[in-house]
Amino acid sequence: MSDQETHFVFDPMVRKYDRCNHFFSLGVDHFWRKKLIEAFHPHPHQQVLDLCCGTGDVVFSFLKNSPVQSITGLDLSASMIDLARKKQTRYRGRSWMQKKNTFWKVTNAVQTGLDSNGFDIVTCAFGIRNISNRTAALNEIHRLLKTQGKLGILEFSLPSNPLLRYPYRLYLNRIMPSLGKYILGDKEPLRYLAQSIGHWHNEVDFSSELAQAGFKLIRKTSLTGGLVTLWMAVKDGVFSVYSSVEQD
Repeated sequence: MSDQETHFVFDPMVRKYDRCNHFFSLGVDHFWRKKLIEAFHPHPHQQVLDLCCGTGDVVFSFLKNSPVQSITGLDLSASMIDLARKKQTRYRGRSWMQKKNTFWKVTNAVQTGLDSNGFDIVTCAFGIRNISNRTAALNEIHRLLKTQGKLGILEFSLPSNPLLRYPYRLYLNRIMPSLGKYILGDKEPLRYLAQSIGHWHNEVDFSSELAQAGFKLIRKTSLTGGLVTLWMAVKDGVFSVYSSVEQD
């Protein structure tokens, strides 16, 4: 499925997107995003970019859970960015939003139009598997990062423990699409999600793709029994710059 086709699958559900994320993950998605941010140990004046930002959950989690003062959210869907802006307006009075600079951009992750060497941190949560030309996207991320800038990727995966994998696949392939029919009025987005996770886990060697794009110090950490994997990597790194990330 192309990036544009993926956009057409998910765009109609934009108004229910956040609710679905929290409902189908049983609220654990908040924990996953917090783990992503903790892994960077970010500083106030670092420039952060979140690709495939959707409705801005990673952006707002950075602002709430770290001292970062400037962050850019980028997504192909104008509807998603529109909702992210509305959420920003709703959060404007919160203490963690004070004196923060937040920018939104509607474009794809392959040709962002952003300046080279402009970011200390680039993240992508649950979006990299939906990019049809990942090679070009990873090359673009490498271009955007400063020297020794850090990349963090959160993506769904399948548990290695068969006792957990079988019921999870049942949930992913049967239960979620059935529930999606009632919650969204359409099974297709959740059926696509299940198919894409299976393809990603079984057929994609993402660590090798990162290495081929020029990233160093690649580290892979399983979260929540392997339901999600966190990849961390550094552009032209020569020493370890990660804080500890505990598996859960």
